Amino acid sequence: MPLNDEPAIRRLTDRAEILDVVGGYATALDTKDWTALASLFTEDATWEYTGGGERLTGPEAIVARIAAALRPLAVTQHLFGNHTVRVDGDEAEHACYVQAQHVAKDGRKYLGAGRYADRLHRTADGWRFTHRSLTSMWSDGDTAVVLG
Repeated sequence: MPLNDEPAIRRLTDRAEILDVVGGYATALDTKDWTALASLFTEDATWEYTGGGERLTGPEAIVARIAAALRPLAVTQHLFGNHTVRVDGDEAEHACYVQAQHVAKDGRKYLGAGRYADRLHRTADGWRFTHRSLTSMWSDGDTAVVLG
C-alpha cells in the first residue's frame, strides 16, 4: 500500500477505531464503568439478547440492564475475537465471537460464549453502536451465577 493511499488509510483507521469501541465495551463491562459503557451508544441505539428475547433502546436502558446483571458479581472477563468489520461511509457492521467468564463473590463460575453482531455510526465523537445483538452459543458452569 503506498503511503499516500488515502482510501486505504481511511479503511484501516475506521477499522481500528471500531475495534477500539468494541474493546471499550468489554473494558467498561469488566471495570463496571457504566458512564463509559453508555458513551459507546447513540441515543437511539438498540441492544438485543436473542437467547432471552430482550430488546432495549437507549443507553440508559441498556446500561441499567447490563449493570443489574454484573454488579452482584466479584469479577467478569469478556474476551472478543475473530472480528469482521465492513465500513460504508459513516455506517459500519461488525461481528465477533465472545467468551465471558462470570465469577460470583463466593467463587462459583459461569462461562458463556456467543457472537455479537453490531451496527455502528460515525458521529462527531467517533464511532458509536446503533445496534448490538448478542446470540448465545454455549455455556458451562453454574447458571445461578448469572441468573441470581
